[in-house]
Amino acid sequence: MLTIRRDDGHVDRHDPDLYFAPAPFAHEIPLLEKVDGPVLDVGCGAGRTLLWLEKRGVSATGVDLSRGAVEVARMRGCQDVRFGDIMDPELPFQGNTFRTAVVFGNNIGIGGTYAGAETLLRRLAHVVAPGGQLLVTGLDIANTDQEHHLAYHQHNIERGRPRGEIAMRFEYRGAVEDWIQWFHPEPDELERMAKATGWIVEDIGPAVGPFYTGVFYRVE
Repeated sequence: MLTIRRDDGHVDRHDPDLYFAPAPFAHEIPLLEKVDGPVLDVGCGAGRTLLWLEKRGVSATGVDLSRGAVEVARMRGCQDVRFGDIMDPELPFQGNTFRTAVVFGNNIGIGGTYAGAETLLRRLAHVVAPGGQLLVTGLDIANTDQEHHLAYHQHNIERGRPRGEIAMRFEYRGAVEDWIQWFHPEPDELERMAKATGWIVEDIGPAVGPFYTGVFYRVE
């Protein structure tokens, strides 16, 4: 099992097969029905969404900061996968390249902080053409009654931070990665950030379980 450990000791454990699922998750399907290519898959991992899109004839490009994930995605048959940081302006994506950006699996949080998420949204507003769309799935971290989560949120608030800013690391079969910052924006936070970075909010709403989905359009 893959362990995701938060810096207060809380752990989530997942079967790695989750990242190789042949079909989209239930809360992703309504979003994927809106896809208009070419598509950019941000944090594409092992190519779960990329392969699904390619099999349906949709032009799609993946980008991931993990060299291992990029290699695996290519081995699985993904046609266009790039290694790099989407927020790096040196990454060779020209402006207005894509019609859709897909940010699934809570990857809207890769910037690590509220400011980092705004940077990501601005970067995506650059590479997505005017009128194009951004499709997001996220975890509504405030949708909980578990005391250890509530205590973590309160600790953040007392330090003047959003509830969803966390530090975490991955552990698998004895390998332990470095701590990284991650940010789970709440739906109202994501709406504010999107409006401030060149996006029109069409919809942000609850999905399956603790997740939410968002649909945004690039300002014309």
